[in-house]
Amino acid sequence: MRRFVGVIGSRSLPPRFAPLVSSVVSLFLSRGFGIASGGALGADSFALSALLSSGSSSSGVVFSAWSSASGFPSSVRPAVSRFVAAGGQVVWGSAPASSSRSVAVPALLGRNRLLVSASSVVVAFLHGPSRGSLYTVRHAVSRGVPVIVFLCGGGACLPPDLASRCVAFNGEVI
Repeated sequence: MRRFVGVIGSRSLPPRFAPLVSSVVSLFLSRGFGIASGGALGADSFALSALLSSGSSSSGVVFSAWSSASGFPSSVRPAVSRFVAAGGQVVWGSAPASSSRSVAVPALLGRNRLLVSASSVVVAFLHGPSRGSLYTVRHAVSRGVPVIVFLCGGGACLPPDLASRCVAFNGEVI
């Protein structure tokens, strides 16, 4: 069975961090890992782009909260379509695309738990307050999955309960 690295992070991650995400994806692909992501904006879409540009879609899996591609952000849908056409896998969730917040949030958190369960390592790119990403980091730590965090500005920080349980880097200076 293939080992996966979960690549997650803030939807607000600025495009200037796309090369950093791509470098991390390339590093883990070169070591035989697959890449798991959630298909959201920011870090997730940068990981998806890295898989596509390297011709490695078949080494990736996107965990979706949505039951169809129409649930993905409109700017991500074309990349998801190319990813699937190039051999990438999508694990579909249960939330319809037009779900209310009360349906979407549990589906998104469930997607994050599934992604962690499939991952041997989680790499998080945090920018600003990122509750969903911190939820995923906490879940990974609670399951004993190693976590690498890049703090990429916007006031991103690791709360005290996570600071000693993750390997953190300042993404602004790397």
